[in-house]
Formats: sequence, C-alpha cells, structure tokens
Amino acid sequence: MAAAQVAKKLKDKRQKRTIEGIFRKVDKDGNGTISLSEYFAIFEEHGIRVNQAETNRVIRLAGEEGNLTRENFTKILRSSDLFLKAFDKNKDGIVTETEMMTRAELAFSALDKDGSGFISSKELKKLSTKLTEEELQALMTKLDSDGDGQLSYEEFRVLFENAEKRRKEAFKQAKLNKEKAVEHLLQPAKGSPDSERGQTELAFSRM
Repeated sequence: MAAAQVAKKLKDKRQKRTIEGIFRKVDKDGNGTISLSEYFAIFEEHGIRVNQAETNRVIRLAGEEGNLTRENFTKILRSSDLFLKAFDKNKDGIVTETEMMTRAELAFSALDKDGSGFISSKELKKLSTKLTEEELQALMTKLDSDGDGQLSYEEFRVLFENAEKRRKEAFKQAKLNKEKAVEHLLQPAKGSPDSERGQTELAFSRM
C-alpha cells in the first residue's frame, strides 16, 4: 500500500511538472494567465479538435474575462480525459513534456545538435539527404527571415506550417472533387425519364 501511494505521488508530481511547463510555454508575457485562444491552440498545434463539452467546461472556468489562471489551467488538464487520450502516447497515465512536443519541435530538437537554440546551415543538412546543396541553401534563405545565417524555432516551424497548410488544402480539394463526382453520378442521364420530365416541367414554368 505504501509503495503504491509513493508511486502515485511521484506520478502526480511528474504530471504537474509537465502541465506547469506547458503553462509557462504558452504564457509568453509571463503575466500568470492565458487566453482561451491560447489554450485551444495547444490542441490545434497537434491537429486535435476539442469537443463541445470540453470547450464549454473550459469557457466556464475562464469566467467573464476569458482568461485561465495557472490554477485553473492545471485543474482543467489534470481532469481532462481529452488531454490524456490525445497526448499520452505510451498509455502510462502520464503526459510528458516530450509527448507534448509538436512535430516541428521534435524535428528542431533533433537538428539542433549543439543545443544552441538555433539551427545552422550545417545542421539543416541533416533534414534530408535528398536535397542538393543549392536546394538547402535556397531553403535556408527562404526560412531565415532576419538574415542572421541561422534558424530560430519560430523561423523553422514555418516549414511545418506550410506543409500542414498544403496538406489541408489537398484534403479539402479531394473532398470537393469527391462531392462533385457524386453529384455528377446522381444527375439524370440525357434521354432518361427523369431528364425528360425535368425539361417538360421547365418548359411549362416558362409559359
């Protein structure tokens, strides 16, 4: 019994540490509160849609001002089934900081070998062996918005944001094409009874 209690305390402590780390990351101005849009962005960055029940619960806790304190933020995530199901990748009942990292963050961390917080041209080469020297340099120039010869995380993440945008546009176009194909199949063929009936009705309506 004692061992189980100790294990639970350690587990709770680890989870609390992760949640506090998430809050510090989101609370960029350090004022001790985050907005609702900042809260929902945590899930959106991972492509997770927050259901209506969870949305209502968060809005209720945010109150009239629409901001979440550290205490309310911790309370929400520690009692959120959605948070646990979405981010607990190894199903051990704990969400770690690594599990909370986006694909962009994981890639950035893997490339930033020296831990400087920036990616150099040399480190960017590890991104893909298929890119030529010229292509890598062109990519570096495109992403390096301040022209300092290295990429910050904010500059690097644009690469993933653009890829995600293209993926969503492709999905949207594929869905539109499918709907058009179905609509075409449902249209009566020329010479069919339905087609002739429609033409007759149209002719009478114009009389």
